[in-house]
Amino acid sequence: MNFNDIFQKWIVNIEGLYSNDKNDPGGETVLGLTKDADKDWQGWKIVGQYRGKLGFPKNLPYDVLRAMALPYYKAKYWDYAHLDSVPMVLAEEVFDQSVNMGKGRAIRNLQRALNTTNHRGKDYPDLIEDGIFGSNTLNAMQKCNAVAVQKYMNSYQGEYYTELKEKNGKFGDFTSGWAERL
Repeated sequence: MNFNDIFQKWIVNIEGLYSNDKNDPGGETVLGLTKDADKDWQGWKIVGQYRGKLGFPKNLPYDVLRAMALPYYKAKYWDYAHLDSVPMVLAEEVFDQSVNMGKGRAIRNLQRALNTTNHRGKDYPDLIEDGIFGSNTLNAMQKCNAVAVQKYMNSYQGEYYTELKEKNGKFGDFTSGWAERL
């Protein structure tokens, strides 16, 4: 599996094409990119050209938007954490959580899972769980039991989704989709 496969699996297949759900605080979304968080994505110009036209959003040129989204995702959500240089199971999990919950929360979950599985510092030193990706986090990712770290990250992800739903019942609309990520 490589980045293109993961993009297809998590973005195209899970995130979907276009959404503007009033209960989603992310607001207008195309291929998982939200207008608020991803203002610099060039695809928004195309979406703007089609908005208001008959057939919107079904008439959007999704093949063009996918082609524009792929390098954007790679740069913003893959390359920042050097995911080409770590075990793929871990790369996939960090990517998915970065996209869905934000990079800071994803890296905090990663650091927490790395600390949980480092055999009390015998495998690599404990990390500061600050959500900032750096060389210490990368070093630990390259030495860890990637499958164990991925499983702990998933448990933290599920815990976060549960807390969101408990704080705001409107999120109940999204829990089945979120469960696909666990």
